[in-house]
Amino acid sequence: MDYTSLQEAECEYNRKLEIDFVNMFKRTVRNPGPDELRARLVKFLRNNAIGTLATCWENLPRATPVRYKSHDVDVYILTEGGGKIFNIRRNPEVSFSVYGRYAGFTTCRCVQLWGRASIIEQHDTGYAGALDIMGLNIRPDLSAVDLEAVQASMCIIKIEPQRARILNLPVGILNADISFT
Repeated sequence: MDYTSLQEAECEYNRKLEIDFVNMFKRTVRNPGPDELRARLVKFLRNNAIGTLATCWENLPRATPVRYKSHDVDVYILTEGGGKIFNIRRNPEVSFSVYGRYAGFTTCRCVQLWGRASIIEQHDTGYAGALDIMGLNIRPDLSAVDLEAVQASMCIIKIEPQRARILNLPVGILNADISFT
């Protein structure tokens, strides 16, 4: 499927979702501006911690659940390596999804980001700042882990979004797009 066909398919899906939302759930669709969308995105990313990182190399997709931290709209993932790093080194174009708590269709809240990933290694000048954003020292779940030993084999993935799609059914936002380029 080419990019134009994909866009047309997404538009058709959005039209159907809007019709269903209005007719079946008797809700009003909202189309907030880019400032509100950005603010909602920043808050949503900040208030969640688990997402799915999708990478691809030579038509072999990989979707990896990861813990992340965000700074504004950028996403940071501390990782030991593996297939996601292999893929990013060869193709930095990624997708990243985050989902809110689900208690039925009308509670659905999620974000999908498309952007470029970079790998920040310990010898890179930005590593200390990225590690600070990760906030490892304040995570109670890591209190029993020797962070110094673990960090020796770690790197950080930074995702800089170029585009985001926001779905927030409780407030009537249906697949609203925002661009960052």
